[in-house]
Amino acid sequence: MPKLTERANMIPIDRRCMEKGISRRELARRSGVPTGTLEAWGNRTRVPRDVYQLLKVAQVLECHIEDLIEPEADPAEK
Repeated sequence: MPKLTERANMIPIDRRCMEKGISRRELARRSGVPTGTLEAWGNRTRVPRDVYQLLKVAQVLECHIEDLIEPEADPAEK
């Protein structure tokens, strides 16, 4: 799996991975959250809904769940 690179629209999980110097694959291995799930979150095809999966990811990334969640877009902005 290629190393993550900085993008303007990165999800918070990917930013934390970059800060820690780990790939999504390594995050999946350490957290037990499937790589496919992390990929779907990163591609924004799925939204993290399982608090237990988020907790596992947050523990590996040494942060709070709140640090990994993107705020919902304001409907007035659309």
